[in-house]
Amino acid sequence: MSRQPVHFRDVPSVGADGRKEFVPHSDLDGSGLELRVLVLEPGASEAPREVANGRGEVLYVLTGTAELQIDDATYILDQDGAARVPGGTAYVLRGRGEGPCEIALVSGRAGPEAATPGPVCLDLADQSRHPAVSEREFQLLFHPETGCTGMTQFVGYVPTVRTPRHTHPYSEMLCIVRGSGLVEIDGQETQVGPGCCYYLPAGTPHLVQNSGEELLVELGVFTPAGSPTQNTPVA
Repeated sequence: MSRQPVHFRDVPSVGADGRKEFVPHSDLDGSGLELRVLVLEPGASEAPREVANGRGEVLYVLTGTAELQIDDATYILDQDGAARVPGGTAYVLRGRGEGPCEIALVSGRAGPEAATPGPVCLDLADQSRHPAVSEREFQLLFHPETGCTGMTQFVGYVPTVRTPRHTHPYSEMLCIVRGSGLVEIDGQETQVGPGCCYYLPAGTPHLVQNSGEELLVELGVFTPAGSPTQNTPVA
C-alpha cells in the first residue's frame, strides 16, 4: 500500500450521474483508517451509506456546499465545515449551490463510547487556534471532547518553513486543503498542492515544507485520538 502523496483525482473513481468517489489511501487491516474523497455536482447525491458498528466517520468540505441528511435531520455544510457520523448510523450527502463540492471522508475504528454524544457538525471558523512546533498552528474539530473517541480530526497551518523531520505515535490520513509545498516521507520528496493526499502509519519519518507565500493548510485525521503536537524528532 502506497503512503506517498497523490492527488485524489489521479486514482480510479467510481460513480455516475454527477457523483464520483475516489479512495487515495486505505489501511483497513492495519490502522483501520480509510480516506475517501467524494465529488458531487449540484443536486447529485451519494447513495445512502451506513457506517458499520464499531467504526466512525468524520467528513470535511474541501470546496463547495453539501447537504448532510441523517434520519429526519438535515444539515448544511459550507466549505471548511465538518461532520461526524457514528457507527450504526445511515446518512446521505447531496451537492448544493452552483458548483461541485468536494468532501474528504475518513473512516476509522471507534473508541470507547463517549461520555456525551457531541455535536453532529462543526464550523472551522468557530474553533480556537493552538500553537505547534516550527511556528505551526492547528484547529481541532472532532476528537474525544466533541464525541469522537477513536480519531482526532484537525486542520493544520504550516508557514513558510521546512519542519524538522519527525514521527508521530499515531497513524494519520492527510489532505492538502490550500497552499503548495513538498512532503518528504521515508526520504522521498513529493510536490503537493490542494487535493493531494498522503498517509503516515505510526512511526513514519516525514517532514513538510511550505514553498509558497501563503499558509499551507492541511486536513488531518489520526488514530488513536490524541493531540497533533505529539511528535518525536528524528535525524
